[in-house]
Amino acid sequence: MLADERIGHLDGSVQARYSHVTQEMREELMDGLTRIWGAALEARRRMSPRSPVAVLDALLTGRQ
Repeated sequence: MLADERIGHLDGSVQARYSHVTQEMREELMDGLTRIWGAALEARRRMSPRSPVAVLDALLTGRQ
């Protein structure tokens, strides 16, 4: 179940209620999370276009 996977439920408590995860649901979740990540990265870039943290700096400057 998608909610179980995301929050680490091993007992299926959420799955017992919602057990119909589809590929479309997974794709919609990934699209939504990707949009949120992109917006957060853009907000960080507006604060300061560089970072002393190499991984973040590469993301901010487009050098992945």
